[in-house]
Amino acid sequence: MARELVKPMLAVSGRPFDSADWIFEPKIDGTRCLAEVGGAGEVVLLYNRRQIDITHRYPEIASALAACAPPCLLDGEITVFAEGRPSFSRLARRDHQSDALKIEYLSRSLPASLVVFDILSLRGESLSSLPLSGRKGILSRLFTEVSSSEQVTLIDSFPEKGTAYFQAALRMGIEGVMAKRLDSTYQPGVRSADWVKIKKSLKLDLVVGGYIPGRGKRSPYFGGLLLGAYREGRLEYAGRVGSGLSEEELSEISAAFSRRETSPFASDPGTPEAIWVEPEIVVQVSALEATADGHLRAPVFLRRREDKDPQECTIDQMP
Repeated sequence: MARELVKPMLAVSGRPFDSADWIFEPKIDGTRCLAEVGGAGEVVLLYNRRQIDITHRYPEIASALAACAPPCLLDGEITVFAEGRPSFSRLARRDHQSDALKIEYLSRSLPASLVVFDILSLRGESLSSLPLSGRKGILSRLFTEVSSSEQVTLIDSFPEKGTAYFQAALRMGIEGVMAKRLDSTYQPGVRSADWVKIKKSLKLDLVVGGYIPGRGKRSPYFGGLLLGAYREGRLEYAGRVGSGLSEEELSEISAAFSRRETSPFASDPGTPEAIWVEPEIVVQVSALEATADGHLRAPVFLRRREDKDPQECTIDQMP
């Protein structure tokens, strides 16, 4: 019988604020990862928020953890850095690879890093019930004891002045900050108000419910993807995205479609030419704003998200 993996704690959206009861960290736009380490030289398991094993995709991170970390369970974000900042495009090249030779090459040419921000257990002892301040102290001591590595790093945390740090993060080219209450416990699988994500622009994870067939040579799906978010179990239509999709991304997404006869949306999107698909694929888009009726203005495709379950894409992402 397979053991049950821990689901990561999740955050709500919010605006910049100051508080002595909170700390603020850079928001790393990457792939969420829990790292289960058996001890020096032992097997390491990396898995994403959907409990999918991604160890094979990031051998450089697994090797670094196996070489230096004691038995523990870490929470963090995988990213690929470029000039000291997380690179969205570089990570995208790593995130969906399954070919062993390509993975081996990319692990050297585009090495990924695990940016650790929490610890759930250490040497067999659960730490989830400790306040965040206590877990941070343990994590800090752990990183002073083990050998440093570019593939496993500890996130920076700043106290109290969240508004100033948010502005500083934007100037540095980081998409925002994470605010975390110092006395909060770790709540697996819970979207808790004890963690708040504060971002510079509207960025949403949405479910593909259909597409508009395009014309011309580029792609049969160039007309746009029809996107939605869940409200009380019903998929609400949020708009169409066609901008930002490369040929490779269009090909990858369209190959994963499962056709269906009827619309998965709760209300009519007003697209009689649409071809409907099962709401199984999650994509991330940016947009200028959401209109009063819940539709996105000028959405742009950013990436496909295999690490997120469609049911997690809820309407409360809309401001």
